[in-house]
Amino acid sequence: MQNGWRRDVVLGSALALVALGAAVAAAQPQPGAITPAAIAAAARHPGPLAVEPESTSELSKGFGTPRWAVGVTSNDGSFGHIAILLVDHGSFLTPDMAGRLAAAAAAPADTAAAIRADLAGQRDRATLADDRVRLGVQLAELDSIIARGALTRRLVLPRGAGAAGAAGAAVGYVTVLGFAAHGATFVAVLPSPDQRWELLVVTGGSLEGEQRKPHEKSAAYEQAMREQPLAVTEAIARAVYAQLFPPKKEG
Repeated sequence: MQNGWRRDVVLGSALALVALGAAVAAAQPQPGAITPAAIAAAARHPGPLAVEPESTSELSKGFGTPRWAVGVTSNDGSFGHIAILLVDHGSFLTPDMAGRLAAAAAAPADTAAAIRADLAGQRDRATLADDRVRLGVQLAELDSIIARGALTRRLVLPRGAGAAGAAGAAVGYVTVLGFAAHGATFVAVLPSPDQRWELLVVTGGSLEGEQRKPHEKSAAYEQAMREQPLAVTEAIARAVYAQLFPPKKEG
């Protein structure tokens, strides 16, 4: 009788753990929901694109606590590599980060001037010719971005999604994260509706490692990436967000 009771307890505990694991897995959005066609449409790229798993070990150094990550590429090289991550809520968009992004979005001219002054100062202080050239190229790219809009933009999310802003609106952000040898890096961060996760979409030359290989069919995408990289990053992020966090059906 006692052995049978123990077996029942062990079996019941095991089943409970399995059920709990299944519930957690079901609650966490999975990358399989992301379709290459939706990303291509958002980016105005002709496709086809490929979505493949990526290691989170390197990405975790600068992008919070990732649960998974995928990369998006095209076989012909015409699509700049992007990374899509699901991270724990608050691990990238910390209170400090959220405050700095909100301040940058609220005062775009001051933010742009401060970043430009810092980059120009680095160029002027550089002692090596190669560094001065690299920083000059980055400064020119920064000026091009500034000429077309704010470096940090506040994104209003679907009703009921994400963290509430000062006016009660749910918000995320898209911003210039920094500059590297191959160009600027852009990131969009969108909190999940239940505030358990953050979706990050990272684009830019620093992820590509080499120049894109545009062709006639990818001309619209190439132009958008040159002229409005923040808008492209936002569009991709919203398309992925809609797939990972679809609106709940009423009734």
